Formats: sequence, C-alpha cells, structure tokens
Amino acid sequence: MTVAGSGTNAAGKTDPLYQSPVGDAGKPGQVVLQWADFTVAPGGPPDVELVQGGPVGYPGVHVEADVAFDPVSVSVTLPADRDLRFGTQTLPDHQLTVQNTSGQTTSYTGVLSPDGTTLVFSDVDLALPGTTVMWVAVSAGQDAPLGATGLTFTVGGKASPSTTTVVMPGFSVSPGGAPVTAERGGDPVYPGVEVRNNGAQGIPPQTVIVTLPAGADMRFGTPATPDHQLTVWKAGGNTTVYAGSISADGQSLTFSDVDLEVADVGSQSVMWVCVSAADTTPVGPTSVEFSVGGRVSPSTTVNVI
Repeated sequence: MTVAGSGTNAAGKTDPLYQSPVGDAGKPGQVVLQWADFTVAPGGPPDVELVQGGPVGYPGVHVEADVAFDPVSVSVTLPADRDLRFGTQTLPDHQLTVQNTSGQTTSYTGVLSPDGTTLVFSDVDLALPGTTVMWVAVSAGQDAPLGATGLTFTVGGKASPSTTTVVMPGFSVSPGGAPVTAERGGDPVYPGVEVRNNGAQGIPPQTVIVTLPAGADMRFGTPATPDHQLTVWKAGGNTTVYAGSISADGQSLTFSDVDLEVADVGSQSVMWVCVSAADTTPVGPTSVEFSVGGRVSPSTTVNVI
C-alpha cells in the first residue's frame, strides 16, 4: 500500500516496515511504499516414503503469511532421473490439494508439461493469512533409485523443495530358513533366501545370480551330478524350477526372467540352489551369495563338517 507524505517528510515512519531515509527527499508529496510477503518451506516431517512400484505418497510445502494474497500460479516439478511420476503408472493424478489453517481443502487440476515432469496450476488461492499446506500425489517406478529426493514447488515465483521423499525397495531379500549342514565329500544341501514384497505392485521378473563362497572349493550339485537349477517356492506349496547358465570358472549361476512369486503386498517366497562340499572344503560356517534384481543377501548358513 502507499501512504501520502507531508511536505518533505515521508509518512508512516512509525511502521515497522519503514526504513530511514526513504521518502525524505525534500520534495512535497513523497510516499513510503509498503508490502507484505509470504514464505514457502518444505512440508513435514515426517519424510514421505515411497516403495518402488508401490502406492502414492503426498510430498508438499507450507505457505505462511499474516495477510491475504491474490491467487497465484503454482508449479510442481519432479526430480530429474529419479523415476517418479504424478499419481501411479496406471492411475495418473494431476491435482494439487490446498489446506487452510482450519483444515478445509480445495483441489486444483494442473496442466502436465510435454515431458511429464511438471504440473502447472493457475489461479491458486493460497488461503492466507495463516499457515497453508499444499501437496500432490506421486509414486516411484519399479526402477526408481533408492534413497532421499524431493520435488520442487514454485508458489507465486517462490521456489522451495518439498517434504523429503525417500524411495524404499519394492522387495527385500534375506537369508532363508535354519542353517544346513554339509559334510565334506558328502550329500548336497539346499541353501536359499527369502523374498518379501514390501508394498510393490506388479513386480516384474528379475535376474538372479547365485555365487559360491570364494576359496571354499564348493560346487553346484555334486561332481557326479551337477545341478544348475534354481527352485522358487511360493507360499501355498507351488514350486517353479529355472535352469541357469554357469560361469566359465564354475563359481556362479545366472537365471533370467525369474518370477519372484510375491505378487501380493506382504507375501513371501523362498528360493534355493543345490550345493555340496568337496573333501578339501574348509570346515566351519559359510554361505552362498544371492543377487536378486541387484539386491544382495547371503543364503542360509552352511555349516561344513
């Protein structure tokens, strides 16, 4: 707002926003120009957790001011190279939700940029004065890099990062079952891992690599009967067997397009291979390494006697 001055003196000198000697120019009719501003800051805590291939989360920002403002333009931009999307792959969501101090919400539909990375919302009422919260719905793709990231909100020209958004693995891999005992030069055993769905939908087939412990003189199957198979057991009792390709040094097996059999959220499966110990295998505990879609875990403990 503007306030008329008097003679050679500026008006409004008692206002906290006045800064001397603005307006004291020795000319009549001088004015002091005053304005108010709003601030934009990341929403949260807590962090927004997104599971690869899982449901949406709602990162956002806080907007604060002591006075009301005219509607503004708001844009929201996804981070580069993080495989995030507005809504989900099967159900896009291009809405911005604005919640005022009283908890009332208003939704706005945005325009998506051609590259799919930015939503623009016009004439957004900031619902000020007070503290306003605004957010969008986002999800992580199956191949989204793990770790912390965030969106960028630009509110009336003011940019701010969103709530910290942490991408979590869609499935986890851990040692499966009780330890097994392998006698040197004896019968084979079946170490494996457990796979658990952490909340992902439509987990695609994965590459599984199984590696024998270094320097342990172990083999897949036995010398007389090599075994290059991976068995996947689904809860309920069904099993699927995959044939693998063995490396030139005989130390690892690679299986392509393996269905992890964990289609449902929270479901679990177990996979294992057949190994045996040679007469020269060191006595003591060891394990086979499983790499499932890049997630690495030791197998069930193998106690060599």
